[in-house]
Amino acid sequence: MSRLLSMVRKEFLQVARDGVILMILLYSFTVDIYLVTKGFSLEVRRTPLVVYDLDRSLASQRLIERFRPPYFNLVAYPHREGEVQDLLDRGKATMALVIPPHFSRELEAGRQATVQLIVDGTHSNSSLIAMGYAARIVEAYSRHILVDRLGLTARELRWLPAVELRSRIWFNPNLKSEYFMGVTELLSVITMISILLPAAAMVREKEHGTIEQLLVTPLRPHEIMLAKIIPMGTITLSAAFLALFAVLEPIFSIPIRGHLGLFFAATLIFVFTSSGLGLFLASISRNLSEVILLTLLMIAPILFLSGSWTPYEAMPFWMKRITYLSPLKYFLEIGFSVFLKGLGLRELWKEFVGMLALGGLAFLLGVIKFRSSFQ
Repeated sequence: MSRLLSMVRKEFLQVARDGVILMILLYSFTVDIYLVTKGFSLEVRRTPLVVYDLDRSLASQRLIERFRPPYFNLVAYPHREGEVQDLLDRGKATMALVIPPHFSRELEAGRQATVQLIVDGTHSNSSLIAMGYAARIVEAYSRHILVDRLGLTARELRWLPAVELRSRIWFNPNLKSEYFMGVTELLSVITMISILLPAAAMVREKEHGTIEQLLVTPLRPHEIMLAKIIPMGTITLSAAFLALFAVLEPIFSIPIRGHLGLFFAATLIFVFTSSGLGLFLASISRNLSEVILLTLLMIAPILFLSGSWTPYEAMPFWMKRITYLSPLKYFLEIGFSVFLKGLGLRELWKEFVGMLALGGLAFLLGVIKFRSSFQ
């Protein structure tokens, strides 16, 4: 035990003297999380819209007035069809509302009137959401005309048979994208750092030629690996605590409805899992450049299969089966459940078991590869 503690102390001192690593940690757990949470939004606001009104009537003007902020931003009223295409081509507008001539005449005659919505589909997800906003606006305008044509009062309107949808949003009532982006980025940064730090510490021994000296000491291979994992895990946990109480909670008001100790217990298990993967990468790398490259190659599928980029429900059947190999999938579920849902170990024990199983497997593979590399 004293040998292991001495090695752990050595790793802490090396990190404390490495200004680059300290700057990376500080940036990743503060500035990076703030920028991603603040700058990336899943909401679509102030979509640039141009209106090509060929009718120029009171009815068309009333429809145009409904396309207002925060969902749409009217940027131009072109007078020719070529101007509409030019604005869309140059990216000055994302959508174009075209109101044909005789629009008001068709409405007054009781016939169906149509309007055209031209959408730039380059950014398909944003365009799809904006189209949904536009469809609801036109539907509400059409309903208003129908009620006005029937001459119904607000009191009489309540007696008409209708189906009303009343939504109740749990866990994130205001649908703040900061809740999702903040927690996701925190866990993603923990993933990257917990893989990279132990791998960098181990490959540094290779570069300095001290790995052979470690192997002739009484330390066993798994003790050498633990000496890398324990300090790096402790540093990652401390940095996560900093990010939580210096960025996410005070700035973005991300709630912590569950037991914080449960989250840090899950973080400890996850760091153990990721560190095992990092040490495995270090055992097949010759220098720090290779470690960084392999880390980036490994993080991409881990993030993708976790469901943070693509919803689990949208994945094909075969890919859903593979997601169980991503430790971040379990960590994300625990993170969201603790922060937003307030769940406990009774509901999350399966995720803990999954992470423990992957952690044990990753550590075992790291030990085997480390031992075989230097025999």
